[in-house]
Amino acid sequence: MDQPPLSLPAVDSDDTGFQDFLRFSVFDNAPPPPSSSPTENDDVGVEEGPSRGSPNGGVEVDGEAAGDVPSCNEGSNYPSTTPDKRRVSWIHDYGPMADTLGGRCYSNTDSVALSEENSKISKSCDTTLSGHRMSGSSNASSRHRSSTVSMDGFWSKMTRKSEVWDYDDDVSDIYDSDDENMTSSCWDFFKLNARQTSRWFRATMKTAFTSKQVAVPCLLLFVFLVVAGCLIVWGFDQAATNSRKQQAIAIAEHTDQFFSRVLENAFVPLFTISAFVKEVPLFEALDSAVGERCDPSTTDCSNSTSAPLMAGQEETHRNLTGLFETDYGSATLTKFNKIAKDIKDHSGLGRSLVAIELAPKAVVSLIYPLVNCEDFDDGYCMNNTAVLGYDILNDPNQNAIARKTVSADDVVTAGPLTLIQGGETFIARWPINFDKGTNHSMDVDGMDYPCWGLAVVLLNWQTLKEDSNIYKEFENKKMQFMLTRTDIDGDTGEENVVIIAQSDRPELIKDDNVTLSLDTGDNGWVISVGYDDGFSPKYMPWALPIIIASANLFTLMMILVLVSKKEHERLLGNLMPPNAINKLRKGEIVVERYSNVTIFFSDIVGYTNMSTQMTPVEVMQMLSDLYTQMDFLAKKHGVYKVETIGDAYIAIAGAPHKCTGPEAAEKMTLFALDALQFVRNFKRRDDGTGIAIRVGLASGPVVAGVIGTSLPKYTLFGDTVNVAARMEQTSMKMKLQICPLTHRMLLDAPMHDFKYENRLDDDGELGIEVKGKGRQFTYWVTGASQLDEKHTRKSYSFANGDENA
Repeated sequence: MDQPPLSLPAVDSDDTGFQDFLRFSVFDNAPPPPSSSPTENDDVGVEEGPSRGSPNGGVEVDGEAAGDVPSCNEGSNYPSTTPDKRRVSWIHDYGPMADTLGGRCYSNTDSVALSEENSKISKSCDTTLSGHRMSGSSNASSRHRSSTVSMDGFWSKMTRKSEVWDYDDDVSDIYDSDDENMTSSCWDFFKLNARQTSRWFRATMKTAFTSKQVAVPCLLLFVFLVVAGCLIVWGFDQAATNSRKQQAIAIAEHTDQFFSRVLENAFVPLFTISAFVKEVPLFEALDSAVGERCDPSTTDCSNSTSAPLMAGQEETHRNLTGLFETDYGSATLTKFNKIAKDIKDHSGLGRSLVAIELAPKAVVSLIYPLVNCEDFDDGYCMNNTAVLGYDILNDPNQNAIARKTVSADDVVTAGPLTLIQGGETFIARWPINFDKGTNHSMDVDGMDYPCWGLAVVLLNWQTLKEDSNIYKEFENKKMQFMLTRTDIDGDTGEENVVIIAQSDRPELIKDDNVTLSLDTGDNGWVISVGYDDGFSPKYMPWALPIIIASANLFTLMMILVLVSKKEHERLLGNLMPPNAINKLRKGEIVVERYSNVTIFFSDIVGYTNMSTQMTPVEVMQMLSDLYTQMDFLAKKHGVYKVETIGDAYIAIAGAPHKCTGPEAAEKMTLFALDALQFVRNFKRRDDGTGIAIRVGLASGPVVAGVIGTSLPKYTLFGDTVNVAARMEQTSMKMKLQICPLTHRMLLDAPMHDFKYENRLDDDGELGIEVKGKGRQFTYWVTGASQLDEKHTRKSYSFANGDENA
């Protein structure tokens, strides 16, 4: 039953109408038309498929224009000349096609809208596609052969788009584009990018670690950065440490200067009171009034005029009560108090000077003030009464410094010491010496010294520390200090280090901190200074990880640059020879002449029909598997791959690396035989079936060069290219055809002996007709063997080809 005509969308000059037509429901609902069996003559050298000229648009192969293409009806398949109803036939871009709709056979170019109520097709027209091989040529048309191709595969694929375009898991690596349609959510998009980044990173690292040109410079850079970083950090650390130590030394020296200045100020009262002793007769006679020590236990002291020993303290004190109850003693005391008060008030030491003493014969006899309350806080008073009569030289615990003072010519300091009257006090003593021959002398350790006695000043240590501001100064600098003195036992000579002042955290003082000996004390004052966080900056512990991380970062950046450069050079090297790349970099024109090269052409037999039965991914996989191995064989035999055009593979020997004509022909023939051997065992991934190829070789001169600037391409020019293409087109399945010149070159091959057969035409005559060349006596190469018997013999045998491949 005939169906009413179906309304179809118009097909415009662009492909919009065609896409609308493909999306029309007829393809989703109509059953596929029966297919007609394809026919092809495999022995004929013209291949089904799109037109193909010489490689890279160089010297093209001549060919005929396609003949008229039949359609279901006799209507025109050409665009309408009516401006307002301009239509473009599918045959213009896609090939002839006709449909039978509603019992009527329509041309594909029929753009007349059919009735909208007709929505179904009850019958389809058996449609045939006349395949044409159109070899581009500017001056002639090549022969063609028509084959009827079933549209079953086409229509079934169009109705099963998912089978054509959906990506299988095993080929997921092929698709690296960030197609948002491939992900259903942001998380899927993130995972896709993460996988792609991971693959890219692994590939980059693999290239970096397997390439010496990348690994060695990057390793050297990493070592250099780590060493340089450590040296820089060490230099900054040393600079910061030295700066801090210098600052610590400066503060320590400032402290030393303060105490030295205080002691220098203390010397003034000593000098002044000693001058009064020498000038005032009352004071000068005081040493005689005190007299030499007389010990009743060893000597009869009944007639001695010296001050006696104090009862109960015979060893350390003399009793001066009787002396100062006399008029002389009272006058001397009054005079001393007056002079000492003036000295204290004008000393500039303030509350630090707590007492001035005179000790004739090293016996403390005069003290001002005797009781001192005004120089102390919190109601404390320094009572010096217990010190009157203290015999300094006879106190075994305190006499070392006194003995040293008698024999000295300068001020002797000591302290801070805990005195008899209490409190920590710094002591400065000055020996009051007279000229020898006077009545003033003292016997110390069997030595007689012209010494009247000692002038002594006592300085309050607590007040000195407060006036020095030592605590606040170190605290403001976030530093710790420890001030010590070293006492030496006069009997044993042992040293005893005593802490006389320290900060609140003295445990932070380390052995490597600044230690400075001060000039203030005669008993070895030493100040140790350190920072709360040490002299070395705190960034040292984490500087090394930062250096390593930074070195890794910069090394990774260099890896990326070098790998990118290497991959760029590799890709450029695959696209064109190194000498051509160098000339392009210099801005030169790349044109090179080669006098005798051999060119290889091959293509897949029945490729067009095969590709219609395969998905695009399967076609791509097949060609990738095939040509990857052929690339390996090309590298093995030292031939240069020019390019691939669809299913065609083009290579050259003797260029760009020059060699003799026989050597080039030998290399290329061995490559062609190996390629045929490989194709015999090649299996497609999709169904495990094999393929067959035709191969042709031609020798002669060519010109090679790079054309274009935006997309430069290395290509060949010359009649040799055309001849090689003809040798392939007129070849047969799984056979290697060579031109006469290649045959002549192989006769002189230096390393191999080749086997040949004469090419016969269909009538059994020698030679074949080659378009544009006339009759050519060509040859089949059926095998090869090495001439050098020292090496393993390698033979190839393809005498009859493989018609069943």
